[in-house]
Amino acid sequence: MAEFERESLSEGLERALAAATHLTDRDAAAIAAARALAHRIDVWDVIVQWAMEDAADTGSRPKVPANDNTSLPTYLKYLDALQLVPPAAEKAKPGPASSASPSQQALTEMRRGLSVVPEVG
Repeated sequence: MAEFERESLSEGLERALAAATHLTDRDAAAIAAARALAHRIDVWDVIVQWAMEDAADTGSRPKVPANDNTSLPTYLKYLDALQLVPPAAEKAKPGPASSASPSQQALTEMRRGLSVVPEVG
């Protein structure tokens, strides 16, 4: 198994971008957004700490929420859009092969195509 050093999201993003050979100028805006979001996530804990200290000094509620539950999923969507993460594993495995005879399988397929039986008469 590969070993990875601990690094910030910004550092990891820059390494991934340097290794990516498929990105072009067309990806510049998504790369800029991913960089901005990586930086925001990297500094979030510091921002929260400052807000908590300010709130303690004034006796009020912090000006920012203690946790951010949208930035990281959004960041991962940018990585996916830039094809910087491997595709997710398949969610469902195919079921067992049918044991029906070829004629039974053909009949089942034909029945799937029937939606209305015409009236006779």
